[in-house]
Amino acid sequence: MKNKSRVRYVALGGCNTKGAINNIGNSYPERIAASKGWEVTNYGYTMSSTREGLQFMKLESVQNADILSIQYGGVDSWLTFKGSPFVLYYPNSGWRKYARKIVKKLKKYARKIHWHKLVGEINVVPIEEYISNIQAMIAQSNAKYVLLIDTYPNLDKTREPRILKYNQALKDLADGKRVIYIENYLELDKDISENFDDSTHLSNQGQQILTELILTKLNELKI
Repeated sequence: MKNKSRVRYVALGGCNTKGAINNIGNSYPERIAASKGWEVTNYGYTMSSTREGLQFMKLESVQNADILSIQYGGVDSWLTFKGSPFVLYYPNSGWRKYARKIVKKLKKYARKIHWHKLVGEINVVPIEEYISNIQAMIAQSNAKYVLLIDTYPNLDKTREPRILKYNQALKDLADGKRVIYIENYLELDKDISENFDDSTHLSNQGQQILTELILTKLNELKI
């Protein structure tokens, strides 16, 4: 791809796209852009799911990116009880903040009385909706390339089967031409204690590993 300095790269995702506490402003989107000489806009947003991703797709700057990366799945694949309410984190507002406080109290009480066992559990964003949301983001994007980035591992290994299921859905959505799948789960899982600052958030080392995996794929495809 020519005129690298003019390439507009937009990143969508959750806390690790944003960079969490220790890597804000220096997470993988910024590192990739620095390496490639691209302009970057990082729309990583804490606690985001593909539902928030669809909201970001309404922005002209996102729709018209040259390169778009998408990394959602950590929140989407989380288990909650059937019928649990959901309040968007983006776009945010005063009433949404208040509503989320109520929802958090409700969920805490539900766990206390084992409500999940009575009504059953479901992913925050069921896999069918997750796939549909990703497909919609791809369709709404004018980007020359869309990067679908694996959801990272978690110290809570009970989450692994669900995360891997969502990652497989991403892999199935990629065509290897315009829509590129970026695998990272297995590599980050090799040394999870060093690659993460806590159970969820990538360390500086983890961010660099993810950056190098993405750059390797981009270079293989001559992007």
